[in-house]
Amino acid sequence: MKIADGKKLDTIKKTIEMYGGTFELPENTLLSIIGDEVFLYNKLILEKVHNEKINENLVSLGTQIGKFSKGNFLLGLESYLIMGISTKKSKLNEKGTSLFLYGRDVFIKNMINSPKKGYVIVSNIRNEVIGLGKFDGKMLSNIIDRGSYLRTLE
Repeated sequence: MKIADGKKLDTIKKTIEMYGGTFELPENTLLSIIGDEVFLYNKLILEKVHNEKINENLVSLGTQIGKFSKGNFLLGLESYLIMGISTKKSKLNEKGTSLFLYGRDVFIKNMINSPKKGYVIVSNIRNEVIGLGKFDGKMLSNIIDRGSYLRTLE
């Protein structure tokens, strides 16, 4: 386990900027890298890990927000936790939410708000983040959604 800094942190920030967002680390939290995965966690957890000397066998810690693959950072579903409020978002109606959670792309008629073109955080009408997408002006393409985990279990 190591704290995300230097080039790795710069790569994370650039990826978030590509999604139209700003990097904002919540107060009293850190990012660490375990293997290729990046985790967000409270600083108090790190103290406990060091005090109990359990960092050698650590597999995960906190909330996974993404992972590195071939030098690139791939955002995970919980990556919105480190994005500022100015990050581009798209809110879907009930039908759009259902389509998106089943891995489908969503037409503009099922969007409550249509953001500028590019990558966006996708939420339902209750402002719950349900995934990440890319908007081309007419359609929201599904990149990853909360239903993807369940579909891989089949």
